[in-house]
Amino acid sequence: MSHARQGIVHATLIAPDLQRVVDAYITQLSMRLHERSTLSADDAAALDLHHLAGAPLAWLANSLGEPVLRVIEDPHAVISAPMFRHGWLSLEVLVGDIDTLAAGLQPPFTVLGAAANLELSDAIRAAQVLGPCGELLYLTQIKAPVPPFDLPMTDATVAATFIGVMTTPDRDASQRAWSALLGAKGWSFDTKITVLNRAYGQPLEGRYPVAVIPMPGQCMVEIDQVTLPPTAMQRHAGQHSLCLHLPAVDDATLAAAGWQVSTIGPRRSLRGPAGEHVELLG
Repeated sequence: MSHARQGIVHATLIAPDLQRVVDAYITQLSMRLHERSTLSADDAAALDLHHLAGAPLAWLANSLGEPVLRVIEDPHAVISAPMFRHGWLSLEVLVGDIDTLAAGLQPPFTVLGAAANLELSDAIRAAQVLGPCGELLYLTQIKAPVPPFDLPMTDATVAATFIGVMTTPDRDASQRAWSALLGAKGWSFDTKITVLNRAYGQPLEGRYPVAVIPMPGQCMVEIDQVTLPPTAMQRHAGQHSLCLHLPAVDDATLAAAGWQVSTIGPRRSLRGPAGEHVELLG
């Protein structure tokens, strides 16, 4: 795959049924099949998925022909709601017209929250959607600039992931790790997160400690602090990893900031303090 894109290059999903996910994204999210292959041993190592070497996979491209989503099949992966474990929570995906897109979604997609303007700005309108392998998507339309954030806009039906959203038991620890990786401190604030309040049975006005850290390519990571009970180790379906193309950061700096780092050829496999996985290029 090409690595010209800065920031978030692509996302990786794990699916018990590869074809079901591919069909859903093609028919309902205007994506197209870019390539079918199997997971190489090097790629499996870079993703910390050694047990899936040789597994079937598909690359899905957006309407611009950019491969932005890799789906890997694991028949033993368990589909479960991502709101109940720490690590990656959601892919925030840039779209051109959220109201039209969300209104047309049907199973195996489930609209958890109808399209609405964000508390942060009326220029950001989003809907929360649960996908066919348990992945959570924030489908987001940006209508105008939202300073101080550098956010992209698009006319495409579906463009690409531009924000990775994660949950953590400790916002400050996760913000330190991501600030070291991205070379920026970002912003910290409290805000309501409707999809989490619904999942946890909390009042819809309930607020969470959040941090947002910018990265190249008009991308960001969002860190949401939530308290969750310990979960059993399972092979979870859904969002597994984000692939990032960033300026070089040395391993010692990353390790000191809380990352577990493994090097596989030209790539690094990173595991963050909340369990989130990153495949790092550059």
